[in-house]
Amino acid sequence: MGVGADSTTRPRAGEPLVARLIRRTGVDRVNSSERAPLDAGPLTWYALAVVAVELVGLQGYRLVTGQVLTFVQNPLWLIRPLVLLGAAVAIESLYRRYDRALDRANIVHRVEEPDRFDGFVPDRLTGILVVLGVAFTLVNAIVVLTVPQLYAAGGATRVVRFLVVTPFGYVPVLASFLATYVSVEMILPRRIADTNVSLDFLDPEQLGGMRPIGELIKLAYYYLMVGLVAYAVATYGPYILGGVFAYTALDPPGLAVNAMFTAVWILSVAFMAFGIYRLHQHMAHQKRNRLYELDDQAREHVDQPWDVRSFDALNPPAEYQRYRERVKLITETKEYPATFTMWTQIVVGVLVPKALQMVLAAA
Repeated sequence: MGVGADSTTRPRAGEPLVARLIRRTGVDRVNSSERAPLDAGPLTWYALAVVAVELVGLQGYRLVTGQVLTFVQNPLWLIRPLVLLGAAVAIESLYRRYDRALDRANIVHRVEEPDRFDGFVPDRLTGILVVLGVAFTLVNAIVVLTVPQLYAAGGATRVVRFLVVTPFGYVPVLASFLATYVSVEMILPRRIADTNVSLDFLDPEQLGGMRPIGELIKLAYYYLMVGLVAYAVATYGPYILGGVFAYTALDPPGLAVNAMFTAVWILSVAFMAFGIYRLHQHMAHQKRNRLYELDDQAREHVDQPWDVRSFDALNPPAEYQRYRERVKLITETKEYPATFTMWTQIVVGVLVPKALQMVLAAA
């Protein structure tokens, strides 16, 4: 078992890199105000500000200049700002769930170095993803699409959206979500294995105290699954729906879009599968080690009841009964995910985004 630690050393998720940068602008003063309409973190407030710029600022400009509003042309375009806001809320939710999972799993008393779990998402990972995302969107807007073509297609609002709102509004939030997802699915399970977190054999659910960690891994994938479903509806919906939802200004998604969606889906599932497999593998390894320890202790005694040649299976001694109880306590501890319901939830979550995309693409 790990060395215990008092409550003052409990590891914590901390705060996302982008959220800390946003706090420097003073957004936390809005959240602490008694007039604040909701209790939200900096990322959520930032996402709300970006949505306001798009829906009030840019769309208001289009209305004043006599242009057709974007969401009037394509109502499903509104899914885009909803995804941004949802990503911000999901990030803050996962940070809270990380702290709760560590507390409920009692990690601080099951590991030698609990401080290894301090800091949920590495700042370097978030920073790299943000820089790559900003660079990609700007190069795509300036070099591939070019500013004149953007202006010709949608006027000044389209130029502002591609050069400002997307790279500096959407990218920081979406990159932060991606970094959080990778941390949940890959970094956290590796931390558990590397720090050799011991199993809690007193867990009433007989999951070694690892269910909170497994549920966090599953929850992160569910958030991403919702995003993939929203993207599929927003991408394919306008071309297969009629009436007010119909949109024919652009060509329908082709093979490239289908391939990209499939690639993202495969990667997201692979990350989630890695996290669950690594957690499952660690638990199985812990159980084997405990059983080997029991076996070694038993074989240190050459007399009864450990002498195989004189052992009476029909009338085992009390020492052997205690030994079997200890073995049973270990073997009955299940590796996550351990129930049919858990596996069903995972399988359904894996299949839903791709199945929906295939249905929409074929319509």
